Amino acid sequence: MGRFLITLLAVGLFAVAGCSNDAGPAIAIDPAVMYAQNCAKCHGADGHGNAEIKKTMPTVRDFSDPMFIASAQPDTVVRTIMAGKGQMPAFGASLSLPKMQSLSGYVLRLGRGQVH
Repeated sequence: MGRFLITLLAVGLFAVAGCSNDAGPAIAIDPAVMYAQNCAKCHGADGHGNAEIKKTMPTVRDFSDPMFIASAQPDTVVRTIMAGKGQMPAFGASLSLPKMQSLSGYVLRLGRGQVH
């Protein structure tokens, strides 16, 4: 019986040490930082589009464009961030869904002039 308990305990410790479902500590999402790191180069810090980039890529989205503001929905912005569009790269493999959702809200607020 003693060997059985020792074996059971050893197996349990091995399983706990080698496998964990702990995702680690929660880290606050700062959409302004994500935007600066991933989007501002082309879309501009203010969301109006980088003037130099627009010379070679005229389709760069201006988030303050009234047509964009009228039609953009959080889920469509998330899909664009996830899959990319035209020359915009896809971020689905590098950003989690909560990060893309946060970034989507930031983009929409930036376009409406609600980010200071």
